[in-house]
Amino acid sequence: MQRGVSWYQKGCVRKALDHFFAAHEYYCLVDNRIGVARSMDGIGNAYRLMGDQKNAILFYDAAISTSKCSEAENCEDRSVAAQALANKAALLLEMEDFPGARVVLDEAQSIVLEQDTIRIRILNHRAVLAMKTGQTEEAVSLLDQADSFSRKSGVDASLRFTRGRLMVMMGNEDEAMPCFQQALTMDRKAGRFRAVADDLCAIAGLYEKQGNIKAALDHLDRSIKIYALIGERREIAEQLDKLQSLADKSGTDIRVTVHFIEQWLAGNGIDAACR
Repeated sequence: MQRGVSWYQKGCVRKALDHFFAAHEYYCLVDNRIGVARSMDGIGNAYRLMGDQKNAILFYDAAISTSKCSEAENCEDRSVAAQALANKAALLLEMEDFPGARVVLDEAQSIVLEQDTIRIRILNHRAVLAMKTGQTEEAVSLLDQADSFSRKSGVDASLRFTRGRLMVMMGNEDEAMPCFQQALTMDRKAGRFRAVADDLCAIAGLYEKQGNIKAALDHLDRSIKIYALIGERREIAEQLDKLQSLADKSGTDIRVTVHFIEQWLAGNGIDAACR
């Protein structure tokens, strides 16, 4: 299970999925109900990152159901249930099912323990929901609450990233940049490859808004290479035209970058990220 989480955080989804399935088998063998729920939550996360929303929902719901049991069995683990609910809410936000996400987040918040770090993620997701529904002041308040919890358990890179996005939305670009850079520093240190790529992409977008085309190109170039190394084809499809547009504006030749992207996506790399 720990190996699955480690690979998932790096962005190596297929390797993570293999380990989550193996963990699920071991937990089933020893009849560890909470372990079964935790492994299914991990499987749901992997499917979500792969873009398989249908299977992600299926496994999140199974994890939520399995983590709840009768008092007679004395096996309920509210932390696991809250975690799976929070993950399902994140997916619903991506699907723009805002009413559904709100219901799931309400349930997660009603069962989470006061000292549980999952509370930070729930507040972060609520802030994203507020942003997506145009409630920027509420989003600020929710992130402030999340920050107060995170100071006790360590600063959370995802909170810095969300606050950066919120500052961009509110037009506070000078405040957004430090947030993205702090997230980037933390994600680099933790070896979260996918998150590093997301941070670089966000910084690139901010530099472009500021008219600094060369800095935008540099950061997007670095971001898209990471996406290619971890096989994130959806992000590459979204960002490659932007990369070419920035290159054209700055008069930069990106053929070497494109060469590496094509090689890595074709499976001709050494698989440095996920070996």
